[in-house]
Amino acid sequence: MGGGGYNERPMANRYFLPTLPTLGPCTLAGDLAHHLGRVLRVRGGDGVVLGDGRGGTALAVVQTVDRSRIGCVIESTLAADPAPLRVTLAFAVPKLQRVEWLLEHGTEVGVTTFAPLWTTRTRPVGERLDRWQRIVTAAAGQCDRAWLPTVLAGRELTAMLADTTLPTARVLAAAGAPGLQSDGARRGEVVLLVGPEGGFDDAEMQAIAAAGFAARSFGQHTLRTETAALVGAAILLAT
Repeated sequence: MGGGGYNERPMANRYFLPTLPTLGPCTLAGDLAHHLGRVLRVRGGDGVVLGDGRGGTALAVVQTVDRSRIGCVIESTLAADPAPLRVTLAFAVPKLQRVEWLLEHGTEVGVTTFAPLWTTRTRPVGERLDRWQRIVTAAAGQCDRAWLPTVLAGRELTAMLADTTLPTARVLAAAGAPGLQSDGARRGEVVLLVGPEGGFDDAEMQAIAAAGFAARSFGQHTLRTETAALVGAAILLAT
């Protein structure tokens, strides 16, 4: 990052606060101050980008550092609009370490909402909603994303299909179906549904079709759940 008062020592890209400070002097405390001061060892003149996860950004310059507080000056603030296309990624939950991989990289790609699903072939094995939200927050900070994604609590596929707030644009990841395309100018909302590695069963497939999902493939090869989810989201969000 550049700008007056900033030196060139590399910093992470963005740190999130519930509410952004206004222009002028401010003090950072708590976990963020500990991380900046004790882990990253910031010093006077370092630049810090703060975000609220809802499009707001504040550009700060560190003035003072002590054991529990960081004194800063907020030099400027700005607001970013939401992405023109908002992707809800509904996915049958794979092994937990793969969920974490998907959350991290899906955040980088631009997924708006992660919706874990329980299906006939994937049952709850230890949902970690708080940890999952921390993962997407950290990933958003690393990739300098102004809007934090949301991680929903896991629910049954049948409950998701019955949700009246589901976007009307609906895509099902399906090998052998017509290829998924991005027109580069799509706006609004879309839900991408990715099944377990064993696939949805016949009853689930009938319910998915009845709910208006269009089957699309993402290439020639058979993909793991988390890979198909990431590739499909990337295609939808490509410009």
